[in-house]
Amino acid sequence: MVAAAEAAGKRERKTVERMVQEPAPVIKKRPKAKKEKAKPVKASKKAEKSSKSAKPAKKEKDPNAPKRALSAFMFFSQDNREKIKTENEGCSFGEVGKYLGEAWGKADKATKAKYDKMAEKDKARYEKEKAKYNK
Repeated sequence: MVAAAEAAGKRERKTVERMVQEPAPVIKKRPKAKKEKAKPVKASKKAEKSSKSAKPAKKEKDPNAPKRALSAFMFFSQDNREKIKTENEGCSFGEVGKYLGEAWGKADKATKAKYDKMAEKDKARYEKEKAKYNK
């Protein structure tokens, strides 16, 4: 076959030296520490349920506490939500939020300043009510 290749005028193949890749470094893993097995204790079903839900108790909200201050965007969305709903009938709650976000992003400085002023007033109201509540 080599003779046939030479007769056809094909050139001889040369061996190509390839870059030799070094083997990847071996990462040694630490042996896992053996855990002591706890002895199974039979408990009633009520005790099992209570132990599963042993999360820290959630702090109950005081109904007399003052309401938090709204942001400028929330005032903007209160004013424009109905307008967005009528423009885009049948859109879901999340889609209305997306449209409101787009509208807020495109709003000019004067419009944003108006709502920022409203937010500042509401923040001052909240601070005042909170100070009164904490006394």
